[in-house]
Amino acid sequence: MSYIIVGAGVFGVSTAYHLKKQIPSASVTLIDRTDPPCPVAASHDINKIVRADYEDIFYCSLGLKTLHTWKTDPFFKKWFHPAGLLTVTDGKSRLIEVILDNLNKLNAGHATDFFTPKEISGKFDGIFSEMRLRPDDKLLFNSSAGIAEAEKALSATIEACIGSGVEYIAAPISKLIIRDSMCQGVQAEDGSIFSATNIILSTGAATAKLIADSAPQQAELQVGPRITARAVCCAAVELDKQQVKTFEKVPAVAHHAGRTQGATPNRSANRIQPD
Repeated sequence: MSYIIVGAGVFGVSTAYHLKKQIPSASVTLIDRTDPPCPVAASHDINKIVRADYEDIFYCSLGLKTLHTWKTDPFFKKWFHPAGLLTVTDGKSRLIEVILDNLNKLNAGHATDFFTPKEISGKFDGIFSEMRLRPDDKLLFNSSAGIAEAEKALSATIEACIGSGVEYIAAPISKLIIRDSMCQGVQAEDGSIFSATNIILSTGAATAKLIADSAPQQAELQVGPRITARAVCCAAVELDKQQVKTFEKVPAVAHHAGRTQGATPNRSANRIQPD
């Protein structure tokens, strides 16, 4: 059994990693446009929030499984920091109530606390005392969430894949080789062709264009509304030694009350990263 995985972000690399663990005899090839880790992958970042606090119960379920792995797997847990997650919404939103309902439906043993804007000012050593909140805003702290050092974890997992026999190829893929509505391989920009019995696309926002360029006359293969490409702006604020000490116990923040989405502390890099 042979596999080609196009895209070496978190989905592609995780797929390669677990494929080789479950089917050691499988031939697995991981292809991305640059040497690893690819700097344009969404997972190539300082850190990412690891949580189960989702409005969609399917994502909530996946989040619970993911948290368990980050906390217990000897390979991954060294990159995980149990910072907790503070979710902020406006008074009209029912996001927090839906999150709690999902966790209850999944029988998740979660440790959560509700706070009013006034109450949060006295928590976490007063770090949120100047946070701009409206009187009816709602806040939920879930201590089971945390942050993962994304770039380090991704790089380490790619190295583990290669060590287990996965072949990594740095080659921008220009199109899929499709015959009789079946994908049989991929073609790189330099004309090189790679074939396998299974082709897995982990190409994120590039998926729709890749399929359209590969099979423009086959409407049934097109992505259509099934995938929507999105982008966010990120920034990182460097902290001095005193600020590092001030922020060292700050949780990750998912801020849904306004335009700012949140912030994640990065203790190893001495940064706060607003998303």
